[in-house]
Amino acid sequence: MIEDSIAEHNRLFQEALAIVDGQIPLRSLTVLPQPDSLLATKLNEAVVLFERAIKINPDNWSAMWFIGKVYQRFGDMNEALRWFERSYQINPSHADIAREVSICAMGIGRRDTAITFAYRATQIESTNPGLQANLALAYLTSGRISDARIAIERALAGDPRDVISQNIRAMVEHFAITRNVPPATIPGLLSYWASASPKRRRLGHC
Repeated sequence: MIEDSIAEHNRLFQEALAIVDGQIPLRSLTVLPQPDSLLATKLNEAVVLFERAIKINPDNWSAMWFIGKVYQRFGDMNEALRWFERSYQINPSHADIAREVSICAMGIGRRDTAITFAYRATQIESTNPGLQANLALAYLTSGRISDARIAIERALAGDPRDVISQNIRAMVEHFAITRNVPPATIPGLLSYWASASPKRRRLGHC
């Protein structure tokens, strides 16, 4: 890119970042309320700015990742997944991108995609217990209880006090004992778990 194009690219990217700062879920399972009309307008403006930056630099995987995060905030997991997959195609070595692909895939019941990318994330960062927990969740929503049990035990071995992993283990054991078929999506799983016992802890942040 020529110097002027680089400057314009950086301006667009930084302007978009300023808009989304504090307004998008930076942790995979963080649930934020639907944005009001004013915030939605601003977030859509940020998407336009990111897209303009991508036109200048088609390899800007970070801008694609942020667009995916904006669509997560909107609750549009199909569109978020599309952008995360584009980001991953450019930067397949970043574990967080692979995790976001898997989380979105679990949100819409794309089981094979969820497992594939959750597993890839663990291969990138093999000692990250949060990624093992995410893999366990992908296996669980796919009904692969034995695999889910192995993955969640690895996660807890790395971080025994993690509440999220403890909750996932409880879910895995529940379905192992009851032999019920787990819901195929995270929203379905959370709804099932909440109705199974009002006292159960909800999944929080992975």
